[in-house]
Amino acid sequence: MCLRKLKRFSLLFLFLFSLPIIIGQFPFPNNEMTTQKIKSERPHVVYAATEPIDTVPEEPKVDPFDVLLMFTHSHESYKPIVKKTKGMQAVYDEEMNIFSLQEMMQHYLELNGLTPHIVDFDVMTEMKQVDATFHQAYKVARPVLAEYLEGSKYDLVIDFHRDSAPKKVTTLTANNEQYAKIAFVVGAEHPAYEANLAYATTLSEQVNRIVPGVSRGIMKKSGTGVDGVYNQDLATNVLLIELGGIDNTEEELQRTMAILAQAIRVAFVESAA
Repeated sequence: MCLRKLKRFSLLFLFLFSLPIIIGQFPFPNNEMTTQKIKSERPHVVYAATEPIDTVPEEPKVDPFDVLLMFTHSHESYKPIVKKTKGMQAVYDEEMNIFSLQEMMQHYLELNGLTPHIVDFDVMTEMKQVDATFHQAYKVARPVLAEYLEGSKYDLVIDFHRDSAPKKVTTLTANNEQYAKIAFVVGAEHPAYEANLAYATTLSEQVNRIVPGVSRGIMKKSGTGVDGVYNQDLATNVLLIELGGIDNTEEELQRTMAILAQAIRVAFVESAA
């Protein structure tokens, strides 16, 4: 009798234990909600993008505009500059001269996005060593300049000089400021001089658009008593510029160099863009 009761109790206990499992197999609403909840709690996986991320486009590279500076009459000087530093006046000086202004010139060219280069050759010092006369300066400078032009490509070549004319000829007053006037010299005794003339004309006109009258214009040189070539036959883009005269101050030269550098940029860089 006791054994029979124990067997019934075991069956009842087994039934009650199995009942939740059996009920979970039926499609009751609670069971669907539980299933959805379990599914929704699965971690959300984010896969890496296979397409490249857009980047900010780089600005187009602008080719440098290379300007080569030459100083054939390297010891040509300005009286106010020599007097300020040495207490004396001189139109030729071995230390304070147009050759020593190259850093100032480079500065204004760089401010306008141009790339300056210097012919590192003191022509007039070399002339003394080889006992050359003043009129042989271009002959002494020629092989050095030719070597620079053969070794690299320059967009513009400028041989800077100082004029011997007095202050009233070489100075302009404009916008309540004084400027050292410039003049372009073109040697007309070589077959291709008109190409050099075209470069000089373009730059002279552009300088005067910025500050009217700062350029004295173009002087074509030929005939007896002048060089007539000035090494401009070495390349069509070689210019000879007289920057001010013997009486111009350093401030006047700086103002003009700033205008000249701007004119080079506008005439030869922006116009070609």
